[in-house]
Amino acid sequence: MEKRLRGLCQLLPVAAGLLAAGCAPAEPPPLRISVVGDVLLDRGVPAAARRDSARLQRTARRLWEASRYVIGNLECPLASAAVPVRKQFSFRGQPQAARWLRRLGFTQLSLANNHTLDQQLAGLRTTHEVLRQAGLVGLGFAADSLAGCLPTLLGPDSSVAVFAYSALHVSARGQGCLCGRDFTILCERVAAYKTLFPRRAVIVYLHWGTEYSFEPGPEQRQQARMLIDCGAAAVVGAHPHVVQAAEFYRGRPILYSLGNFLFDQQGRGADLAAQADFDVRAGRVVATWIRPLRLRGAVPQPADETARAMLAARLQGASSALRLVPDPAGTGWQLLPSVAAAADTTAACTARQLVLPAAGATVRLRYRPRVREYQVQTTIGPTTTVLDLGFPLYRFTQGDVDNDGQPDLLVGPVKATRFDSTVRRRLFVYQLRQGRWVPRWLGSRVVYRLLYFRPARAPDTRTVVLTLEQAPDGQYWVGRYYWQGFGLVLDRFVYHSRSLDAAYLQFV
Repeated sequence: MEKRLRGLCQLLPVAAGLLAAGCAPAEPPPLRISVVGDVLLDRGVPAAARRDSARLQRTARRLWEASRYVIGNLECPLASAAVPVRKQFSFRGQPQAARWLRRLGFTQLSLANNHTLDQQLAGLRTTHEVLRQAGLVGLGFAADSLAGCLPTLLGPDSSVAVFAYSALHVSARGQGCLCGRDFTILCERVAAYKTLFPRRAVIVYLHWGTEYSFEPGPEQRQQARMLIDCGAAAVVGAHPHVVQAAEFYRGRPILYSLGNFLFDQQGRGADLAAQADFDVRAGRVVATWIRPLRLRGAVPQPADETARAMLAARLQGASSALRLVPDPAGTGWQLLPSVAAAADTTAACTARQLVLPAAGATVRLRYRPRVREYQVQTTIGPTTTVLDLGFPLYRFTQGDVDNDGQPDLLVGPVKATRFDSTVRRRLFVYQLRQGRWVPRWLGSRVVYRLLYFRPARAPDTRTVVLTLEQAPDGQYWVGRYYWQGFGLVLDRFVYHSRSLDAAYLQFV
């Protein structure tokens, strides 16, 4: 009897564990976001779409049946009035095309490109409005200068943030309403967003690169990796009109160009296209899928075997660092790195390199995963010095905070200090002296709990530091601090809200 009781007691924890596992809520399915390339609704495209309407609708249903959101790049304004800017190619689609795009299945369209101002600022504003009326969201545009570099939230719980950006500039009034004036600003906003909302995934959709080039350029590669260092879960691009090589960096996908989606270009490989499907869960992309396409008469359709082989070679490019695993349905491939990525333990979402022209210095941030700490490597001419920070970071930037004409290093450690034993986010300031960084201000605290900071230019041209802080009552405050004597002091709070989303919009 005693032996039986002992055996029963040994089984009880196992049974309890199985019962708990059975009662645990199932993990929700990932959110699928589909992204395609350039969409033109001018020249011969409208006629081709009408002619092959049934085929196009079948293709769209097949491509997007499992997608919650479908994003493309709108390569033309939609406006009735023709007021073209002076340039080689100036496009214009009809406003009623917006409803047609929505019926086809699109949910968001990027306006951050080199053609949405083809009919002046009035045409861009009209485009944004007709998209809104059709139930579509225009990405990368806002009426206020630089406000276009703000995220669009997707998902019932705002679990995904999409930034749209154009690296191409147009000499037309209204350029400042598009996200694209400054890549540094884009990186700063991505880093701030991911630091403040770590459970949300950030996808960046860029209009960039060299037309008809099958390989991304060095600047593209550098910028894509900077965006991932700043917190992007995926980077995807358009503009070259051809599919470019793809890669993974820190285990995250980079698709430099998806080519065209609805376009009437001929030759140069512009008829081959790809759709990227990102499955997103818990702040990251858990799977990336590619749907190979071929344009016939400007309209996409599933690629045949010959086109699939050509697209596979394009995506893999000159390296073999990418695997294309056929999906079970036979409609494309899952994109995987050829070598499984090691766990990404880097905590900070921040740029890893700063260039300080006034000091002739390049400053690199190096992560040491074994100790989870950082080094600052500063190179001036042939000399490199190293500063061991000895603590984890959440922020790394520069600005002339004491307004002496020389750049200062602004570091955001997560640590306790001599005067405050609580491990929390801080703001430290270092000054460059004879090629070495010397602590200038190791402020233990600001007024409330510090969440983030950034240097900014005040109306009187002084550099100030803006902070995003949380008070004990849960309110979020945007503060403005200036340098006085030996440290930063509060000038005033410029905004407060119970919503972190609202505070972020005011902070950036």
